[in-house]
Amino acid sequence: MNPKEALKQIKALFEDMPQVVEPVAPVEPTVTKVEMAEYSLVDGTKVMISALEIGGMVEMADGTPAPQGEHQLMDGTIIQVDELGVIVEIASPKEDVIVEEPVAPAAPVAPAQDTTAMVAELKADFAAQKSQLETKIAELESKVKQGFAQVAELVEALSNTPTAEPTQKAANAFQSYVSTNDSKYERLEKYRNAILNK
Repeated sequence: MNPKEALKQIKALFEDMPQVVEPVAPVEPTVTKVEMAEYSLVDGTKVMISALEIGGMVEMADGTPAPQGEHQLMDGTIIQVDELGVIVEIASPKEDVIVEEPVAPAAPVAPAQDTTAMVAELKADFAAQKSQLETKIAELESKVKQGFAQVAELVEALSNTPTAEPTQKAANAFQSYVSTNDSKYERLEKYRNAILNK
């Protein structure tokens, strides 16, 4: 089956299925009435604010969005409004004042009985681990000493081994090669002279 035939079969499967189309009911927009509270600015201008929080809407008394910028309310709260009249920042005069409370010095804490027992247990555990570590170090040191002793014995044994004199064959072979070459040269020289003297 080639790809075109497979595609035709798949289309046929979907064509055989009944087409169920449910009518979609039109969605009517819902209008939500936003409760607005009236606030006064420092200069006496009346504004309507949906919620005194970031994201709240600020409108003038005539229903137009408040101009972009900073506006200070009568209670000292400063709101930052964007171009759509949405509050993007709120600064309250109460938030700006930070009162530092004096901190009383903490009373020294006496070690509890449990802490003393815990310290004693930790000391005992530390002593046990220390002794185990010292034992392992002593074992490793003895192994290293044994290894060095064996290496020293081997070096001494090698130094005491007698060395053999070099064989004379190598020197004799060279001399025999030289002598045979010399005799070959002499013979060639004789033949050459014999041919030239004829």
